[in-house]
Amino acid sequence: MIKSAEILVPVDFSPCSVNALRVAIGMAAPDGDLTLLHVIDQHFIDDTVAAGLGTSDDIRERLRQQAEISFDSMLEGLDTGEVELEKMIVVGAPFIEILKIARDLDLPMIVMGVRGRSIPPEELLFGSTAERVLRGTRVPVLCVPF
Repeated sequence: MIKSAEILVPVDFSPCSVNALRVAIGMAAPDGDLTLLHVIDQHFIDDTVAAGLGTSDDIRERLRQQAEISFDSMLEGLDTGEVELEKMIVVGAPFIEILKIARDLDLPMIVMGVRGRSIPPEELLFGSTAERVLRGTRVPVLCVPF
């Protein structure tokens, strides 16, 4: 099995990203470090504000709180062994933020799910986040297909 002491794991809390986390834990074990990254999509915030569902700050805060709850739910009962986990929540375009964090933290590998929460027509028109990360990164990316 491939091993890496430090790995970036982008998560959107979909079953595929949870499976990617499990794979990353196995790769980082016994004493590696994982950076779990959730990106709140700025375009979603903008669309929600345009629909009159709240202010940008209110929506951003609600999404941040929901992400914290989702992190706790995702990690509950997950055996991480001695692997250190750092959680990060940022706002922006998901693939751009993934690439920026990987570069800024000088992380040597990314492990992510192939399918997230995006809808198929969106992926047909623009490509998936995983595909965009693959095109833009200079580090190895392991895409977990399920």
